[in-house]
Amino acid sequence: MFSYESKFLLERQDGRKRVFRRVNERFVPQCLSQARAFGGGSVMVWGGITASGKTPLVTVHGNLTARRYIDEILRPHVVPVIHNQGLTFMQDNAPAHRARITNQFLYENNIPVVHPWPPYSPDLNPIEHLWDLLDRRVRMRQPQPQTLLQLKRALHEEWDNIPQQAVK
Repeated sequence: MFSYESKFLLERQDGRKRVFRRVNERFVPQCLSQARAFGGGSVMVWGGITASGKTPLVTVHGNLTARRYIDEILRPHVVPVIHNQGLTFMQDNAPAHRARITNQFLYENNIPVVHPWPPYSPDLNPIEHLWDLLDRRVRMRQPQPQTLLQLKRALHEEWDNIPQQAVK
């Protein structure tokens, strides 16, 4: 099983806009636009894939600690799949993944893990192409998500609709 987290931005652009104005038009309403801080925010998700399918998409709220990683991702989503399908688990080197309690949990639950995963090598993880596909599917939606809640819903809907042949 290959797994990874990914962050999706509400607004994709870098926030810069070109404005052409005269010197005395600095605060003219037609020369101003509303801007959202940090691109309007983001949604962090976790997912896993195997040759036979994908896990449910898990929304990660806030900082993912080792304890939360165990309770919200490993126990409910990874352990059953690994045990049912007899797979090896791949995770990157994020701090929550390398923590002592995470390694202890994986050992105690007989989860074989690919060790060591090369640092700075997300390109070796086949789930990366799925994150790109998910992003493209969400960006093609009309209308575009305007709030973080809409973005979260769109991510989950599009993840659920990705066909199995795209996972392989």
